[in-house]
Amino acid sequence: MPALLWIAALVNWLLFYQQPLRAQPIYRCQSQDGLISYQQDACPPQANAAPIEIAPPPAATQSSPAADYSVPAQAKRMRAEREARERAQAQARQEQAARLKALGNAAAGQYDPVKCARHRAEAAKWEQRLKSGYRTREERTYKQNKLAYHQALIERHCPD
Repeated sequence: MPALLWIAALVNWLLFYQQPLRAQPIYRCQSQDGLISYQQDACPPQANAAPIEIAPPPAATQSSPAADYSVPAQAKRMRAEREARERAQAQARQEQAARLKALGNAAAGQYDPVKCARHRAEAAKWEQRLKSGYRTREERTYKQNKLAYHQALIERHCPD
């Protein structure tokens, strides 16, 4: 009995899924009262008929396989994208360094306006905290050290 089911499934598959795709005509029929209909069968003799050829869809080729959405394939694709992005960023950093070197401006490579603004803001904050007072000698020393640290960073990173 299972062999019979197997044979029936095979015959079913051969009949329905392995039919060659070929253009089948579609008929455009216009009746005498002016109604237009499209059908696969030939039009009645009293109707004005015009066959329309429909081309079959292009066969799938090896050059355009279906997209693989499996987890390993997606991980591989994401890893490749990340590596390409990292290579582009490294190349951009190298090009920037080469431009700065070509300009001969060594200080320009150290100047970062964002860092400079951040250090100036931190220095102002610690200066204000130092002026607002302190309870212990350790707290005063801590605030003075923080202020000195950010002032040193300002001198290092910010042009006057």
